[in-house]
Amino acid sequence: MSEAANPRILLELMLIIGVGVVLFWLIPSLVWVYEILSLSYLLIERRIRHRKLEDLGIKNQGIKADLKRNLPIIILVAVVIQFAVIIGSYWLWLPLFLRLEDRVAYLEEHFSSFAPSILFLIFIGAATLVEEIIFRGFVQERIGWFQNGFIGIVIGSLLMSIFHYSPGELSVVLVDLFFVFLDSSLYGLIYVRSRNVLVSWTAHLSADLVGLCLLWIL
Repeated sequence: MSEAANPRILLELMLIIGVGVVLFWLIPSLVWVYEILSLSYLLIERRIRHRKLEDLGIKNQGIKADLKRNLPIIILVAVVIQFAVIIGSYWLWLPLFLRLEDRVAYLEEHFSSFAPSILFLIFIGAATLVEEIIFRGFVQERIGWFQNGFIGIVIGSLLMSIFHYSPGELSVVLVDLFFVFLDSSLYGLIYVRSRNVLVSWTAHLSADLVGLCLLWIL
């Protein structure tokens, strides 16, 4: 691939990642700036370098086959892990469960409950799609142009974990971030197997919806 011979692409990626991490470290509430910065870069770069949507990991062809092929992983991350973490923390380690509740408290602020609604689904769908485009279609995909694809999974998942950090009891924070990293790694594995953000997004969206429903029920 021609991009692999152009170190400028890697330099641009490292610069955007670095700026995002520094901003988050200094002002955690500006985590959304990294997403805007990354999306803006992708839109501008796509126009300048005449990239296709497929270069961002967005494609419609073969999506049904890719979903079927990755169904066991999707079920693992969207159902098995969500039930294990949320129900397990509820019964065995309440501080972790309360932390998970805190992470989605802002949703309760805007939505009086987690009852299904068009606005709720649009919000969750858009948020998870943006994350998949950034961490899979941007970070993981482009690192894959220069390094082994699994290195991209690790770096993309580390970044996703960093941007999900919030202060708290050290042991609870570490376990929480471990599960964020685990989920993200499985999304990354799905992307490696499909080269399609829409497939990893399906897993991510499903996991978030299942998790939110479990939190609401409990």
